[in-house]
Amino acid sequence: MVALEPHTQTRRLVPKGPTTEHLKTGLTHVSLIALAGLLCAVFLCYPIIDTFWLSVHNVNEFGQTQGFSGFANFATIFRDPAFRGSVLRSGVWTVVVVGVTTVLGLFVAVMLNQPWRGRAIVRGLLLLPWVASLVVTTLLWQWIADPDFGALDHLARTLGLIHTNIAWLGNGNYALPLMMWIAIWVSVPPTALILLAGLQGIDRDVYEAASLDGTRGSRLFLDVTLPLLRPVLTVTVLLNVIFVFNSFPIIWILTEGGPLGSTNTLPTYMYNLAFELNEMGAAAAVAVVMFFILLAFSTLYTRLAWRNVAR
Repeated sequence: MVALEPHTQTRRLVPKGPTTEHLKTGLTHVSLIALAGLLCAVFLCYPIIDTFWLSVHNVNEFGQTQGFSGFANFATIFRDPAFRGSVLRSGVWTVVVVGVTTVLGLFVAVMLNQPWRGRAIVRGLLLLPWVASLVVTTLLWQWIADPDFGALDHLARTLGLIHTNIAWLGNGNYALPLMMWIAIWVSVPPTALILLAGLQGIDRDVYEAASLDGTRGSRLFLDVTLPLLRPVLTVTVLLNVIFVFNSFPIIWILTEGGPLGSTNTLPTYMYNLAFELNEMGAAAAVAVVMFFILLAFSTLYTRLAWRNVAR
Protein backbone atom coordinates (compact mmCIF):
# COMPACT_ATOMS: atom_id res chain seq x y z
CA MET A 1 0.00 0.00 0.00
CA VAL A 2 1.47 3.36 -1.08
CA ALA A 3 1.27 6.20 1.42
CA LEU A 4 -0.06 9.45 0.04
CA GLU A 5 2.06 12.49 0.85
CA PRO A 6 -0.02 15.44 1.88
CA HIS A 7 0.18 18.40 -0.41
CA THR A 8 1.98 21.23 1.40
CA GLN A 9 1.68 24.77 0.24
CA THR A 10 3.66 27.64 1.69
CA ARG A 11 1.93 30.99 1.92
CA ARG A 12 3.83 34.23 1.98
CA LEU A 13 2.96 36.59 4.82
CA VAL A 14 2.33 39.99 3.37
CA PRO A 15 2.74 42.78 5.94
CA LYS A 16 -0.42 44.72 6.40
CA GLY A 17 -0.34 48.46 5.87
CA PRO A 18 -1.57 50.98 8.43
CA THR A 19 -5.26 50.75 8.98
CA THR A 20 -7.63 53.67 9.26
CA GLU A 21 -7.79 53.14 13.01
CA HIS A 22 -4.00 53.37 13.32
CA LEU A 23 -3.94 56.55 11.24
CA LYS A 24 -6.61 58.13 13.43
CA THR A 25 -4.71 57.20 16.60
CA GLY A 26 -1.45 58.57 15.22
CA LEU A 27 -3.13 61.77 14.10
CA THR A 28 -4.62 62.21 17.58
CA HIS A 29 -1.21 61.79 19.21
CA VAL A 30 0.43 64.25 16.85
CA SER A 31 -2.36 66.77 17.43
CA LEU A 32 -2.01 66.55 21.21
CA ILE A 33 1.77 66.91 21.02
CA ALA A 34 1.42 69.87 18.66
CA LEU A 35 -1.08 71.52 21.01
CA ALA A 36 1.25 71.03 23.98
CA GLY A 37 4.13 72.46 21.97
CA LEU A 38 2.03 75.46 20.96
CA LEU A 39 1.02 76.16 24.56
CA CYS A 40 4.64 75.83 25.67
CA ALA A 41 5.78 78.23 22.95
CA VAL A 42 3.11 80.80 23.75
CA PHE A 43 3.23 80.73 27.56
CA LEU A 44 6.87 79.75 28.20
CA CYS A 45 9.21 80.33 25.29
CA TYR A 46 7.76 83.64 24.10
CA PRO A 47 7.92 85.38 27.53
CA ILE A 48 11.54 84.27 27.96
CA ILE A 49 12.53 85.49 24.50
CA ASP A 50 10.63 88.75 24.97
CA THR A 51 12.34 89.34 28.33
CA PHE A 52 15.76 88.89 26.75
CA TRP A 53 14.71 91.26 23.96
CA LEU A 54 13.55 93.96 26.39
CA SER A 55 16.72 93.65 28.47
CA VAL A 56 18.90 94.91 25.58
CA HIS A 57 16.58 97.71 24.46
CA ASN A 58 15.40 101.05 25.74
CA VAL A 59 11.80 100.61 26.84
CA ASN A 60 9.31 103.36 27.66
CA GLU A 61 6.65 103.26 30.37
CA PHE A 62 4.19 101.66 27.93
CA GLY A 63 6.48 98.70 27.25
CA GLN A 64 7.45 99.89 23.75
CA THR A 65 11.04 99.41 22.65
CA GLN A 66 12.82 102.56 21.49
CA GLY A 67 16.14 101.39 20.18
CA PHE A 68 18.89 98.91 20.92
CA SER A 69 20.83 99.67 24.11
CA GLY A 70 23.18 96.70 24.31
CA PHE A 71 24.20 95.96 27.88
CA ALA A 72 23.34 99.42 29.21
CA ASN A 73 20.46 98.07 31.30
CA PHE A 74 22.74 95.48 32.88
CA ALA A 75 25.36 98.14 33.62
CA THR A 76 22.67 100.26 35.27
CA ILE A 77 21.54 97.57 37.69
CA PHE A 78 25.08 96.38 38.47
CA ARG A 79 25.99 99.93 39.54
CA ASP A 80 22.94 100.13 41.81
CA PRO A 81 23.78 99.29 45.47
CA ALA A 82 20.13 98.27 45.97
CA PHE A 83 20.58 95.54 43.34
CA ARG A 84 23.69 94.16 45.02
CA GLY A 85 21.89 94.19 48.36
CA SER A 86 18.92 92.38 46.83
CA VAL A 87 21.19 89.69 45.39
CA LEU A 88 22.78 89.07 48.78
CA ARG A 89 19.41 89.14 50.54
CA SER A 90 17.92 86.70 48.01
CA GLY A 91 20.78 84.30 48.66
CA VAL A 92 20.33 84.45 52.44
CA TRP A 93 16.55 84.19 52.08
CA THR A 94 16.80 81.11 49.85
CA VAL A 95 19.47 79.30 51.87
CA VAL A 96 17.73 79.80 55.22
CA VAL A 97 14.21 79.01 54.03
CA VAL A 98 15.17 75.96 51.95
CA GLY A 99 17.60 74.65 54.57
CA VAL A 100 15.19 74.88 57.50
CA THR A 101 12.28 73.65 55.36
CA THR A 102 14.23 70.58 54.27
CA VAL A 103 15.27 69.67 57.81
CA LEU A 104 11.80 70.20 59.30
CA GLY A 105 10.10 68.52 56.33
CA LEU A 106 12.33 65.47 56.67
CA PHE A 107 11.67 65.29 60.41
CA VAL A 108 7.90 65.53 59.91
CA ALA A 109 8.01 62.93 57.12
CA VAL A 110 9.93 60.46 59.29
CA MET A 111 7.47 60.98 62.16
CA LEU A 112 4.46 60.49 59.89
CA ASN A 113 6.02 57.35 58.47
CA GLN A 114 5.93 55.69 61.91
CA PRO A 115 2.84 53.73 63.04
CA TRP A 116 1.05 55.65 65.79
CA ARG A 117 -2.54 56.53 66.63
CA GLY A 118 -3.90 59.70 65.01
CA ARG A 119 -1.34 59.73 62.21
CA ALA A 120 -4.01 60.09 59.50
CA ILE A 121 -5.52 63.14 61.26
CA VAL A 122 -2.14 64.83 61.51
CA ARG A 123 -1.50 64.19 57.83
CA GLY A 124 -4.75 65.95 57.02
CA LEU A 125 -3.96 68.90 59.29
CA LEU A 126 -0.54 69.17 57.69
CA LEU A 127 -2.20 70.21 54.44
CA LEU A 128 -3.92 73.28 55.93
CA PRO A 129 -1.03 75.78 55.63
CA TRP A 130 -0.44 74.54 52.08
CA VAL A 131 -3.96 74.51 50.69
CA ALA A 132 -4.80 77.93 52.15
CA SER A 133 -4.19 80.86 49.82
CA LEU A 134 -0.71 82.31 50.24
CA VAL A 135 -2.20 85.80 50.27
CA VAL A 136 -4.64 84.85 53.05
CA THR A 137 -1.87 83.20 55.07
CA THR A 138 0.36 86.25 54.69
CA LEU A 139 -2.42 88.63 55.75
CA LEU A 140 -3.08 86.42 58.77
CA TRP A 141 0.55 86.70 59.83
CA GLN A 142 0.41 90.44 59.21
CA TRP A 143 -2.40 90.62 61.76
CA ILE A 144 -0.47 88.40 64.18
CA ALA A 145 2.57 90.71 63.94
CA ASP A 146 0.57 93.93 64.38
CA PRO A 147 2.25 96.04 67.09
CA ASP A 148 -1.06 97.27 68.59
CA PHE A 149 -3.27 94.19 68.86
CA GLY A 150 -1.21 91.34 67.36
CA ALA A 151 -0.90 88.00 69.09
CA LEU A 152 2.89 87.89 68.66
CA ASP A 153 3.55 90.90 70.90
CA HIS A 154 1.02 89.67 73.44
CA LEU A 155 2.70 86.24 73.61
CA ALA A 156 6.18 87.77 73.89
CA ARG A 157 5.05 90.07 76.73
CA THR A 158 3.35 87.17 78.53
CA LEU A 159 6.57 85.15 78.41
CA GLY A 160 8.56 88.15 79.62
CA LEU A 161 10.65 88.34 76.46
CA ILE A 162 9.75 91.98 75.77
CA HIS A 163 8.37 94.84 77.85
CA THR A 164 7.09 97.12 75.07
CA ASN A 165 5.43 96.30 71.78
CA ILE A 166 7.68 95.83 68.76
CA ALA A 167 6.80 96.87 65.22
CA TRP A 168 8.01 93.62 63.74
CA LEU A 169 7.42 94.67 60.13
CA GLY A 170 8.76 98.19 60.66
CA ASN A 171 12.29 97.09 61.40
CA GLY A 172 14.37 95.21 58.83
CA ASN A 173 16.17 93.27 61.57
CA TYR A 174 12.86 91.71 62.59
CA ALA A 175 10.88 91.82 59.34
CA LEU A 176 13.11 89.58 57.23
CA PRO A 177 13.40 86.76 59.82
CA LEU A 178 9.63 86.91 60.36
CA MET A 179 8.99 86.59 56.63
CA MET A 180 11.47 83.72 56.47
CA TRP A 181 9.43 81.96 59.14
CA ILE A 182 6.22 82.51 57.15
CA ALA A 183 7.90 81.09 54.03
CA ILE A 184 9.04 78.07 56.04
CA TRP A 185 5.52 77.70 57.47
CA VAL A 186 3.97 77.34 54.02
CA SER A 187 6.84 75.29 52.53
CA VAL A 188 7.14 72.52 55.13
CA PRO A 189 3.81 70.73 54.35
CA PRO A 190 4.43 70.00 50.63
CA THR A 191 8.06 69.15 51.35
CA ALA A 192 7.08 66.73 54.10
CA LEU A 193 4.45 65.05 51.93
CA ILE A 194 6.87 64.55 49.03
CA LEU A 195 9.51 63.10 51.35
CA LEU A 196 6.86 60.94 53.03
CA ALA A 197 5.97 59.48 49.63
CA GLY A 198 9.66 58.75 49.09
CA LEU A 199 9.95 57.04 52.48
CA GLN A 200 6.93 54.87 51.79
CA GLY A 201 8.51 53.80 48.50
CA ILE A 202 11.46 52.20 50.31
CA ASP A 203 11.10 48.43 50.51
CA ARG A 204 10.70 47.20 54.09
CA ASP A 205 12.87 44.21 53.29
CA VAL A 206 15.85 46.57 53.13
CA TYR A 207 15.29 47.58 56.75
CA GLU A 208 14.89 43.96 57.81
CA ALA A 209 18.14 43.02 56.10
CA ALA A 210 19.95 45.96 57.72
CA SER A 211 18.53 44.98 61.12
CA LEU A 212 19.82 41.45 60.70
CA ASP A 213 23.27 42.93 60.05
CA GLY A 214 23.09 44.75 63.35
CA THR A 215 22.23 48.25 62.11
CA ARG A 216 20.09 50.06 64.64
CA GLY A 217 18.82 53.54 65.57
CA SER A 218 20.46 56.53 63.97
CA ARG A 219 22.81 54.35 61.89
CA LEU A 220 19.76 52.79 60.23
CA PHE A 221 18.55 56.25 59.25
CA LEU A 222 21.96 57.51 58.11
CA ASP A 223 23.14 54.36 56.32
CA VAL A 224 19.87 53.10 54.83
CA THR A 225 17.10 55.69 54.78
CA LEU A 226 19.02 58.78 53.63
CA PRO A 227 20.90 57.08 50.75
CA LEU A 228 17.68 55.55 49.42
CA LEU A 229 15.82 58.85 49.86
CA ARG A 230 18.54 60.93 48.19
CA PRO A 231 16.94 61.07 44.69
CA VAL A 232 13.65 62.37 46.13
CA LEU A 233 15.52 64.73 48.44
CA THR A 234 17.53 66.08 45.50
CA VAL A 235 14.44 66.92 43.47
CA THR A 236 12.69 68.42 46.51
CA VAL A 237 15.58 70.75 47.32
CA LEU A 238 15.88 71.84 43.68
CA LEU A 239 12.19 72.68 43.40
CA ASN A 240 12.21 74.51 46.72
CA VAL A 241 15.20 76.61 45.67
CA ILE A 242 13.43 77.66 42.47
CA PHE A 243 10.14 78.47 44.22
CA VAL A 244 11.68 80.27 47.20
CA PHE A 245 14.17 82.27 45.13
CA ASN A 246 11.30 83.54 42.97
CA SER A 247 8.98 84.11 45.95
CA PHE A 248 7.19 87.45 45.73
CA PRO A 249 3.81 87.63 47.57
CA ILE A 250 5.02 87.29 51.18
CA ILE A 251 7.53 90.12 51.04
CA TRP A 252 5.44 92.41 48.86
CA ILE A 253 2.27 92.08 50.93
CA LEU A 254 4.01 92.60 54.28
CA THR A 255 6.64 95.27 53.57
CA GLU A 256 6.85 95.94 49.80
CA GLY A 257 10.60 95.56 50.23
CA GLY A 258 10.81 98.13 53.02
CA PRO A 259 11.56 99.67 55.34
CA LEU A 260 14.07 101.57 53.16
CA GLY A 261 14.67 98.51 50.98
CA SER A 262 15.93 96.43 53.90
CA THR A 263 13.77 93.43 52.89
CA ASN A 264 14.09 93.76 49.12
CA THR A 265 14.90 90.57 47.27
CA LEU A 266 15.39 90.28 43.51
CA PRO A 267 11.67 89.70 42.71
CA THR A 268 10.52 92.75 44.70
CA TYR A 269 13.42 94.85 43.40
CA MET A 270 12.45 93.89 39.85
CA TYR A 271 8.80 94.73 40.50
CA ASN A 272 9.75 98.15 41.86
CA LEU A 273 11.82 98.90 38.79
CA ALA A 274 9.08 97.80 36.40
CA PHE A 275 5.92 99.18 37.95
CA GLU A 276 7.00 101.86 40.41
CA LEU A 277 9.88 103.47 38.49
CA ASN A 278 8.71 102.45 34.99
CA GLU A 279 12.18 101.16 34.08
CA MET A 280 11.04 98.13 32.11
CA GLY A 281 14.40 97.55 30.41
CA ALA A 282 16.28 97.45 33.73
CA ALA A 283 13.59 95.20 35.22
CA ALA A 284 13.96 92.81 32.27
CA ALA A 285 17.72 92.79 32.88
CA VAL A 286 17.08 91.76 36.50
CA ALA A 287 14.83 88.95 35.26
CA VAL A 288 17.60 87.74 32.92
CA VAL A 289 20.11 87.76 35.80
CA MET A 290 17.68 85.74 37.93
CA PHE A 291 17.21 83.30 35.05
CA PHE A 292 20.94 82.67 34.71
CA ILE A 293 21.45 82.40 38.48
CA LEU A 294 18.83 79.67 38.72
CA LEU A 295 20.06 78.00 35.52
CA ALA A 296 23.64 77.88 36.81
CA PHE A 297 22.58 76.60 40.22
CA SER A 298 20.22 73.97 38.79
CA THR A 299 22.84 72.67 36.37
CA LEU A 300 25.64 72.50 38.95
CA TYR A 301 23.46 71.12 41.73
CA THR A 302 21.88 68.45 39.53
CA ARG A 303 25.24 67.24 38.25
CA LEU A 304 26.76 67.04 41.71
CA ALA A 305 23.68 65.43 43.23
CA TRP A 306 23.23 62.74 40.60
CA ARG A 307 26.96 62.01 40.59
CA ASN A 308 26.68 61.22 44.30
CA VAL A 309 23.56 59.13 43.65
CA ALA A 310 25.40 57.13 40.97
CA ARG A 311 28.12 56.30 43.48
